[in-house]
Amino acid sequence: MSNKKLPPPPGAGQISDTLRQRLRDSRSTSGDTPRTSATDRTPSTPAVAKMDRRSWYMPVESAAALAQLVDDLHYTTRRPKHEVLAAIIDGALARRAETQKKLTDPPQR
Repeated sequence: MSNKKLPPPPGAGQISDTLRQRLRDSRSTSGDTPRTSATDRTPSTPAVAKMDRRSWYMPVESAAALAQLVDDLHYTTRRPKHEVLAAIIDGALARRAETQKKLTDPPQR
């Protein structure tokens, strides 16, 4: 094997430019503006929720059950997994008092 320095294949710059352009607003001159903003959304383009990635430690059984529920609802409803998880959390928040009672009451024997 030789360690020759070769130029990129022909057209590589065009592909990179095309991919970068997909992330730019076609009306922007600087290229730094996102593709859509709150002011130029139409009824057919939904608002994109801010997303956050979190890490939680939990028992393996709970994590497996949650992952299974998310997968089941995702494949049943064909909704994105982040929407499915948000709906599960909304349901849990609606039952907050019940969960708090379960955590503060002494265990039943």
